[in-house]
Amino acid sequence: MQNMNYYYDFSGQKFGYPLSLSINGFSRSVFSRQSSLEISYILKGEYEAVTADFSCMLKERDLIVIAPDTMHMICPKQEACGEAVILTIHVDFSRMSDAMAGDRTNAFHTVVCAADKNRDFYICLKRKIGQLLVMLMKGRDNLYELNAIMMELVSLAARQDFSMEDLPLHSDSHENYMKAMQYIDGHYHEELTLSDIAEQLSFSLSYTSKLLKRYTGIPFVKYLAYVRVRASLEALLEGRSSIEQIAADCGMPNAKAYTAAFKELYGILPSSYRKQFRKNLKYGSKAPLKKMQKMALDEEQKALLRHFVEESQIPVYEDSYLSIQKTGSEIVCRVHQKAFKVSMETEADGTLLIRFPAQNA
Repeated sequence: MQNMNYYYDFSGQKFGYPLSLSINGFSRSVFSRQSSLEISYILKGEYEAVTADFSCMLKERDLIVIAPDTMHMICPKQEACGEAVILTIHVDFSRMSDAMAGDRTNAFHTVVCAADKNRDFYICLKRKIGQLLVMLMKGRDNLYELNAIMMELVSLAARQDFSMEDLPLHSDSHENYMKAMQYIDGHYHEELTLSDIAEQLSFSLSYTSKLLKRYTGIPFVKYLAYVRVRASLEALLEGRSSIEQIAADCGMPNAKAYTAAFKELYGILPSSYRKQFRKNLKYGSKAPLKKMQKMALDEEQKALLRHFVEESQIPVYEDSYLSIQKTGSEIVCRVHQKAFKVSMETEADGTLLIRFPAQNA
């Protein structure tokens, strides 16, 4: 179920824009697969990230970059106490021209990073997310600045330089699975059965069933329903069509089946999802809206995001031990590691002297 206490959704698809940002809390597993680049950051609590290639625990302030078309699930840690909240950014390449989007299929791969894992990449990406939050929270309605930050995020994610061991594994079965996914993506709005996919790809019915179950973790009927629900989000948020019409357009048999699948996937009713989305927008008198909408974050959300704002400043100096940043009239010094003693003394002229071991000590 979704935790509505922290729920927020700035969805660029409302304006035909590639960038979306959301804050969600989930007490149940959330299944997802989309053509966009996804960047998720744990603001609070712990989650398990599960893909076709690996499974790992994500703790508070960990970050995961999920490549386009990657099947994945986010599962809350059952033993964890208290709430868990995730900040998620999507960049939807289907809303860019081919010249802007580039080769999104091969440019990215899924990777987890944190303060002690892929640290340099983690710092750069987190700082850029912080700049995006600062811009939106302060209500700076500059589309070109937003474009620049979005493309820098994409550029950072695409320039990952890791060893071959970090790359996802590929196999014949994985390639067959991707062929099945592509066929489903192109025909989900039609009457589609497992037999149709098997026949189209010249697979046996039993092999197709096992293939999809292996990589999606759920039965084909449920997976197809989830694909249809996710494909319906734009029409749902636009608010121009009834739930019955949206259900029919995305291939669901009726509104009841659509509502049940939507609630199972997102933890809330589609009508509640649309209502909550509308609360986060200011509607203008002209449609479609051309101006970027300001975020309306409450104090709890701002408190969770405050460290992004504080750490988004470009440092005066930074290494694995120490970072020095200038924020307004203040100089902020942060020590990253606590495994050594730091000594401080004031010299005769009032200069504060901080001593700590050098990196090669």
